[in-house]
Amino acid sequence: MGSHRQTPPLLIRPRLSVRLAVFVTLTHAAAFAAALALPGAWRLLAVLVSLSLVYQVYVHVLRRAPWSIRTLIWQGDGSWSVQLVSGRETEARLSHSTFVSLPLVILNLRQGRLRRWSLPLFADALDQDQLRRLRQRLRIVGVGGKDEDAAPA
Repeated sequence: MGSHRQTPPLLIRPRLSVRLAVFVTLTHAAAFAAALALPGAWRLLAVLVSLSLVYQVYVHVLRRAPWSIRTLIWQGDGSWSVQLVSGRETEARLSHSTFVSLPLVILNLRQGRLRRWSLPLFADALDQDQLRRLRQRLRIVGVGGKDEDAAPA
């Protein structure tokens, strides 16, 4: 009926987030300290926490991994287009586990049963107007569809 009801696509191109870097570093530092306090296999735990820190910084903070998300486009019809750092583009859908709050939005996207992406967006990763529009649209439109792996009611 009306073109006034059509939702324009929302382009999400996150930039480097200092808040995410600090959060990842502090949580891994706390886990590293806890691993050092444990008797026994603390060396193995410390190595695993260090590897996790390197992985998280590489994939989510710096977004250098080929499977890291470079750009998301939320189409007006509710579909999501994902462009990866490798240049590959694919379609995905928003998962029910997406988290929305004022300082942080975590977009969980899925493609089929096995392929999943998570994109944490602190307030400094997007400009304020874009983040506001994303949060507003997530709250109004919500997450459509049904997760395939959701527990039956």
